[in-house]
Amino acid sequence: MNKLAVAVLVGATFSGHAAQHQHEYHYTEIAGKKIAYACQGEGKVTALLVSGMGLDAHTTYKNTYHNANPRGYRLCFYDRAGYGESQYDNPKVRTMAELRDELARLIEHLKVESLVLVPHSFGGFIARAYASKYPDKVHGMVLIDTAHESWYDAMKAQMSKPGWDTMKMIINWEREHNSFEDFEEASSHSALYKIKADLPVTVLSRGIPHVTIRQTKMSYPDIDVYTQTWNDAQKKLATLNQNTEAVTMKYASHLFDESDPWIAIKHIEAMVAKARL
Repeated sequence: MNKLAVAVLVGATFSGHAAQHQHEYHYTEIAGKKIAYACQGEGKVTALLVSGMGLDAHTTYKNTYHNANPRGYRLCFYDRAGYGESQYDNPKVRTMAELRDELARLIEHLKVESLVLVPHSFGGFIARAYASKYPDKVHGMVLIDTAHESWYDAMKAQMSKPGWDTMKMIINWEREHNSFEDFEEASSHSALYKIKADLPVTVLSRGIPHVTIRQTKMSYPDIDVYTQTWNDAQKKLATLNQNTEAVTMKYASHLFDESDPWIAIKHIEAMVAKARL
């Protein structure tokens, strides 16, 4: 499997090694797996970074995490089982409900009083599933170019057969060989992602197309479908509830942390301020 193709779905970057920064991992056991996390800052509000599919949290958020200066709040990230510093000795495909419950156990371990969830890409499914089940715990969300459940079916309906075959290859490879997370299953659960009508939500959507999939030699018309269906799905995220604000990250692609982590920091801090109220 060409790893450049994986970047289509998981948001991976292969331009070089991740920047090395100082941070200390801590560990807790969840369902027999050692789960790694790191935090900085202190306060009643915790902003928790949730990574996308196929990447550990530090690779996803390294510049966001290390450029942030959390004053009066705690900023944390964690690796799901099988990613980064977390353990998964005998990996198997997990459902969205299982991924949500892993997050719930971690939040319980962290003794979070007031929570702001900050997911990227596939992580948006996990964050919204948690917010749906634990509405009194979550006081804000910042969705950073996250997937919407409509995207899967829209691509399937509009792409040519060769184009969709390429997408299925990537999705199946992730499920069976890499992350053991199932994009198709995650996209089938609209009811799992319903959130409170008044929950503050900021939707940050990429302003620069993410077209790494061209490395698979996907046709230009299918790449256009890939881009347009993602943009259409972002518009649906912007209507999650009556308290959602939509923002375009003008200078960022899907790999926002590589080009403009400061826009994420800005909106995280704004959401933390709302959570304090």
